[in-house]
Amino acid sequence: MTLTERLDTELARLPRALPPARDLWPAIDAATRPRRPWYWPSQLAAGLLIAAITAALMWTFAHQPPAWLAAASGVGRGELTAASFEPPQDRAYRAARAALEKTFRERLALLAPATRARIEADLETIRKANADIRAALQQDPASTVLQRLLDSTWQQEIDLYRSIASSTDLISRRT
Repeated sequence: MTLTERLDTELARLPRALPPARDLWPAIDAATRPRRPWYWPSQLAAGLLIAAITAALMWTFAHQPPAWLAAASGVGRGELTAASFEPPQDRAYRAARAALEKTFRERLALLAPATRARIEADLETIRKANADIRAALQQDPASTVLQRLLDSTWQQEIDLYRSIASSTDLISRRT
């Protein structure tokens, strides 16, 4: 008998399947399951601590600004500075605004009378709102809501100027 035939004979005598010596499934199942972190309570406690510290700091800053902030702004406790609720008065702003208003007036003249009247009424409404808000700010200068409204009315006026200037651009080019 040749070596190959002998190997074939020996291999034929071996069993086709060998059952494992023990049940392997519990170990496989445990190894493939996601593990729950055991440290989640400490993470929750750390998150709550950070939230509490943040809330305390925000409350403190809202009710009494820190000394370094008051010193940096030049305002001490109980000391108010005079606030101006007028538009910026620097030369560049006034020049840009004047140029925008000039373009607005030129382009407004190109529109139909009814449209022109409506736009002028809207502009007057914005200006009246601006004046009313400034008067209210004189009574309550610390109101952030009024300050935001004032900023908004200034922006609405500029937006109206830009809107008319840009929407009538084609009309001005044709004439």
